[in-house]
Amino acid sequence: QYLAGAGRARLTDAIAAYQRALRTFDAARHPAEFAILQNNLATAFLSMPVADEKAKIREALAVQAFEEGLKVVTLIDHPAEYAMLQNNLGNALQYASSSHAVENNLRALDAYDEALKVRTRETTPLEYANTIANKANCLMNLPDDPADPAGGNRRNLTEARRCLAEAEAIFATHGEPAKARMIAEPLAELDRELAQAA
Repeated sequence: QYLAGAGRARLTDAIAAYQRALRTFDAARHPAEFAILQNNLATAFLSMPVADEKAKIREALAVQAFEEGLKVVTLIDHPAEYAMLQNNLGNALQYASSSHAVENNLRALDAYDEALKVRTRETTPLEYANTIANKANCLMNLPDDPADPAGGNRRNLTEARRCLAEAEAIFATHGEPAKARMIAEPLAELDRELAQAA
């Protein structure tokens, strides 16, 4: 998969290798390894080009792989794998091309909140910052009341702004200036949008 990103291998070969590995690292005997393989498999599906008719199928397969991994790992027994899968499931749901965007984003928020049961500012600050930044992106696309989309999303935008500001500060203080800069632009845009709505 790494080589495919550099144009030196095919993602389909990576997917086949993960599927072969799942025959050995099955859910019953190797839950953590099974979960990691499902995560890698899902990531490979999502890394494939989106500009074809099979893109939606690959997105669905990725969501399914994340969910399969979550069936065998628990918050208590495998917290790191659980949080990784929940965070990545949230990303897959949030960016899926679907006619059910609000429902997908609500499911994504639930997944991020599950990941944040493990990823805390105190114990895993960089992972925490990644997840709250992902959550902020999701909040920006959700109405405050899903039953009344025309009612706006000022509350969600305000919470998204808080999450982005916290993530930016964490990245800046933990030696990730590039990530902090990436957040600065949407943060400034949110500030302008909130100021205009005031």
